[in-house]
Amino acid sequence: MKYKLTTLINVPIDQWSEHSLQTENGHCSVMVKRGHTEWVAYINECPHQGRRMDYAENAFLETPDKQLVCPAHGATFDAATGLCTSGPCAGQSLTALTIDIDDKDVFVEFR
Repeated sequence: MKYKLTTLINVPIDQWSEHSLQTENGHCSVMVKRGHTEWVAYINECPHQGRRMDYAENAFLETPDKQLVCPAHGATFDAATGLCTSGPCAGQSLTALTIDIDDKDVFVEFR
């Protein structure tokens, strides 16, 4: 099912942002990174213990080589694929969402 996540103006370029939405299964927090031509979206939850990946409102840790870092246990994730590259959940992945953009809105679809 496809859900409207936010408007384009609410998604900064080249940084992570958090957006909440209500689904048929309840509340969901989504993290999005908008590049200049590519986008990625994941459920905002580390696969290790289900903790959020943001440590404060719209604040995510990212290494210089674009690895997303879980603030709870230091697991690192390839931002482009969601694969955990080191830490307690190595080999697992963030839950990816399909992202779709129209003239003014951003939508996500659960796979």
